[in-house]
Amino acid sequence: MPQLQAAAIPSPMRAAGSLELLPLDRLDEAVLGAAERMRQLQAALGEQARRAEALEQQALDLERQLAVAEARLAVEMMHSAGLTAQASHMLALGIESDVLSPSELAQYGNDTSPKSRLTEVYEAAFDAKGAELGIDEPARFREA
Repeated sequence: MPQLQAAAIPSPMRAAGSLELLPLDRLDEAVLGAAERMRQLQAALGEQARRAEALEQQALDLERQLAVAEARLAVEMMHSAGLTAQASHMLALGIESDVLSPSELAQYGNDTSPKSRLTEVYEAAFDAKGAELGIDEPARFREA
């Protein structure tokens, strides 16, 4: 029965010495193989770099889209607050009196243009919600 031998791990000095013993054609093959493997690795590295760049660009695009969506959501939240305030005001007025005429609701704003009380209620609630959300000058979004 043959005896089993453990695999010997060559030392670096022994491996270098064994290269000297290889025929030149095998050395050429080894060098060409290593060079080909280097080209493959460089191509793979280049592809990974292109993918990483594309993913970074996609992340930037998604961040921009998120910022736009958050801004739109903030405007809608302010609009909702304004409409809710108007509805609450109208309900309160309806409870206090049977029917109000439009002239009773109309009054003049700061710029001497007629503003209804409902418009003022809407604007105040819109601006308050904008301030709550941390938006500077929410009035600029009212007509957007």
